[in-house]
Amino acid sequence: MKNKFTLDPYFGELSDPDSLINYIYAPIFLRTKIDVLYFDFLNWENHDLLDIDLGLGTIKTDYKKTAISFVQYVWIKMVEALIKYGFSYNDVKAIRKKLSEKLHYSFSSNQKIAQNKALQTSDNHQEFYVTEFERYVFSTIANKNNYKFFFYKDAPEDYFVFDDSLLNMFIEFNEEHELREKFNKDHFSFSFYKIFEPFLSSDIDAFETKSISILSNEETKTLRMIRRNYNNLESIIIRFKKAKPTHLEIKTTKKVVAESRIIEHIQKGDYSTIVIKTVDGSIVNFENTKKYKL
Repeated sequence: MKNKFTLDPYFGELSDPDSLINYIYAPIFLRTKIDVLYFDFLNWENHDLLDIDLGLGTIKTDYKKTAISFVQYVWIKMVEALIKYGFSYNDVKAIRKKLSEKLHYSFSSNQKIAQNKALQTSDNHQEFYVTEFERYVFSTIANKNNYKFFFYKDAPEDYFVFDDSLLNMFIEFNEEHELREKFNKDHFSFSFYKIFEPFLSSDIDAFETKSISILSNEETKTLRMIRRNYNNLESIIIRFKKAKPTHLEIKTTKKVVAESRIIEHIQKGDYSTIVIKTVDGSIVNFENTKKYKL
């Protein structure tokens, strides 16, 4: 799609939301000129997939009535991706319904936005709201958020929206297990922010994406063995070769109830060093340092 439309002036810029609204709600994209097959466009339109509720209405202009705004274009590209990856028309409608949830705001606290032409020409202008979908569009442009949607086939409307700031929040509150559950469940990962990239200059500082580390087999084994002895852990030594962990030494301390039970901690095939500590001739505990090859 060849178009002079560019998001450069608004990308990562929060100083003029009014101008941004005017820009992305103006109907300047001709349906026949966007990078979506027109046959598909008409088919989806006939099945009522393309209309999405917007708190801010498209600005009325003298341009062709069949033209669409950039905000509407973003939704059409989402529909295209969902259909491509096997989601049904009913799935798309369920997702649209969730994305159309209203986020209300007061006229007094947002007077500048509330007086915007886009809102005044909307059928919903008395209600003062934007939708969840519009919020993601605004944040992607103004805050440079690199949103990714995780869509699940068994419940498409219960999607999960992920970005780097959310990753930091899960880590800060020690809730990585919840995030891991989202990743481990079968899903279609849709990079929402990639819809915006063609409208940014190649020399602009675009979206910064953090890579999510996947543990190697050696790292996974190391963590598993550490967790297994967590309560009795004394120290850990990890040896590396060429930036790769190769050997592990885990020292644990345990109390011994009876001397005869020490033998129970000596296992065939183990590589370990056992240090027994006594008080007044009685064994109180012992240190067991086991060596593992990763």
